[in-house]
Amino acid sequence: MSFSSAVKKELFGIIPSARHCEIAEIAGIFRILGSDAEPEGSLSIRTENPELARKVFTLIIKAFNIDIGFSDIGIENYGKKGMKRVIVPPPFADSLTRAMNHAMLLSMECCRQSFLRGAFLSGGSISTPEKYYHLEIVCPSAETADKVQAAMRSFDLDAKIIGRKKSFVVYLKEGEQIVTMVGKMGAGLSFLNLESLRVEREMKGIVNRRVNCETANLKKTAVSSVRQIRDIEFIRDHSGFSELSPALRDIAEIRLKYPEASLKELGGFLDPKIGKSGVNHRLRKLGETAAELRKKF
Repeated sequence: MSFSSAVKKELFGIIPSARHCEIAEIAGIFRILGSDAEPEGSLSIRTENPELARKVFTLIIKAFNIDIGFSDIGIENYGKKGMKRVIVPPPFADSLTRAMNHAMLLSMECCRQSFLRGAFLSGGSISTPEKYYHLEIVCPSAETADKVQAAMRSFDLDAKIIGRKKSFVVYLKEGEQIVTMVGKMGAGLSFLNLESLRVEREMKGIVNRRVNCETANLKKTAVSSVRQIRDIEFIRDHSGFSELSPALRDIAEIRLKYPEASLKELGGFLDPKIGKSGVNHRLRKLGETAAELRKKF
């Protein structure tokens, strides 16, 4: 099972306890999949996912306290094999439309969470987090994409919209924000799994960057050490150390004796000990001395 399927499976099991949240989730589903249906004045959704069909049916029955024994609302096979249609005839369709278009529908945080859950179940997906971070909800219109984006941004999520063929895609590409989105939709177990994967991936990234940095520093130190030794050997072979000051002579001898030592370690071998900046200053002076000496040969 893909990570996206696992998240949806968890979300299918969530039924809001408050009527306003039930209507908000229904609105999220109908915003993505809803269409007019026969007979005239009816509403319907079509989906290949039987769990989604059952959920929207359950939400409508609960939200409007409908006795299914005396209602034409139901789930039916439609079109190609596996396609399901949930149809809501008049007068329930009128009540549903008014409720979904109510100005205060998404005024509360809990309702925006339910709305996003419905939208994600209808048109959303999440990439496998071990590979890369990407969450998207495919919307049929710019108006719906704007509503989904606004709901996501109300939770400080930096949702963006891009056109794709005849659809509009609302998406997130930052790991921490995707974790937040999954949590806001109510998928607690998936939230914990994703956060664990995100932290693990982030720690691997930190370790890799640190290793790369240390490798680069070691390479830089090795190159510097080779250059310093060449300068010191040139001085030794062409003029000797007798012309050097005691401080430069000491560091030259120490560098030749410990070719792989760091600047800090070299400073510790001297008596008295000196710091990295002092060692670097003396080695730089030796380099300048070697450069002047090369001009004569």
